[in-house]
Amino acid sequence: MLATSHADGTVKVWNLATGEELLDLSGNSAPVSSVVFSPDGQYLITSGFDGTARVFALNLDELIRLAHSRVTRTLTELECRQYLHMDSCPASP
Repeated sequence: MLATSHADGTVKVWNLATGEELLDLSGNSAPVSSVVFSPDGQYLITSGFDGTARVFALNLDELIRLAHSRVTRTLTELECRQYLHMDSCPASP
């Protein structure tokens, strides 16, 4: 995987073998100054000129587990598209 940062504050994650864009991550309100993958490749850490640092879970199963453990209601389809990058919500465990 390769991560690229953009002036609009977004970060894109790419599959190097295919050139496919895997994720389009947002959260910074200013350009991202650095991106780094965790040693195990499960997380992407960003820091931006807006003074924020963000940690993104890249493993979808981990993200779904985290969402189910922290959210006290069912996610909407819009939230699943926005936060899980899925067309529809996964079934609850």
